[in-house]
Amino acid sequence: MQNRWINVFLVLLGVLVALYFYNKYRVAPSIKLEQLDVLNEEGTKTSLNQWKGKKIVLSFYASWCGNCLEELEIINKIKNTELQDVEVICITDEPIEKLIAFKSKKGYPFTFLKLNKSFSEIGIHSIPVTYIVNQDFQIVKEQVGYIHWDNPATLNHIKGLF
Repeated sequence: MQNRWINVFLVLLGVLVALYFYNKYRVAPSIKLEQLDVLNEEGTKTSLNQWKGKKIVLSFYASWCGNCLEELEIINKIKNTELQDVEVICITDEPIEKLIAFKSKKGYPFTFLKLNKSFSEIGIHSIPVTYIVNQDFQIVKEQVGYIHWDNPATLNHIKGLF
């Protein structure tokens, strides 16, 4: 009988550990857009409030992240056709010098900002993390991990959220 309770305890412990890691690495944290502490390319503090009233794709990325790079490349390819009325804002926690070098190398027509904290300080433990923000400045979708922007069904779903 005692072994049975030990087994039940171990299974419950395993489930709790699995839930912890799932929430930490697969669930996007709740963020308050107007409270994000971000810097522009010149190192000047700025606010996401300036994009209120616009449709926004907010991507948390790093220059070393393969999925981030692939996702931004696809967004760039469809920006002028499928996302022409959408602001794409890319936020990194890397140094501003890396942000500028990345932007210069890629030549993307996106807004690049630096988070003035580490991603982990705002609850981001896995990237890319994408937030879809409607014109009312409300987050209508968040996703941890790669989004298949080149999939028509996925793209139509996202566009319908704005």
